Amino acid sequence: MADPIERMPNVLPPNTGPTERMPNVLPPTNWCPELQKINSNAVFPYQPNEIAISRTEAGHLAQDVVIIPTAGNAICQYLVIRDFGVNWRHIKSTTRTHPLLVMQLFRFETDKSLQFQIVGYSDCAGNERNNSFLRTGRARNVFRLLGHDARSRVFAVKAAPPHTYLTDNSTVSARAENRSVVIEIFVNASGSGTL
Repeated sequence: MADPIERMPNVLPPNTGPTERMPNVLPPTNWCPELQKINSNAVFPYQPNEIAISRTEAGHLAQDVVIIPTAGNAICQYLVIRDFGVNWRHIKSTTRTHPLLVMQLFRFETDKSLQFQIVGYSDCAGNERNNSFLRTGRARNVFRLLGHDARSRVFAVKAAPPHTYLTDNSTVSARAENRSVVIEIFVNASGSGTL
């Protein structure tokens, strides 16, 4: 494993990226605990063939779609769609047909008590402007997977803040986990959703 390269600090405007707020959807009143993330300026180089393998349907991870419950809060969940190809914003065909994703998309469409925030992530490689572009594009493409009714209950589609990752970037699989989108699932104030 190569040593990380410390990234030079970037001066960024206070707004960390575009947030598409949905005009007719109020955010939930009871926020879920935040998904555990790390902030780091460390940059790890890609390994030989890492980019090419990331762009195959198989990718680097055995499961491209996982659901993460929040500790101590039974009504909050995070659906993570991961292992996007390096510099890709589109969703792989095998990911689109993943049984867990298909089941959750159906649930999102039919359970009217659920609301969503969609957040895109990237790995550490590349400049921050490109990573923000990738994060935003990935989040928007996942938003388009949702059915009409589910889309009407999304209150934000956005990029994760700069240098914010789901895990460190020190391994090939960790970088694949970071090239992802998280659908944050909230139950509205009535609390009648099913998780």
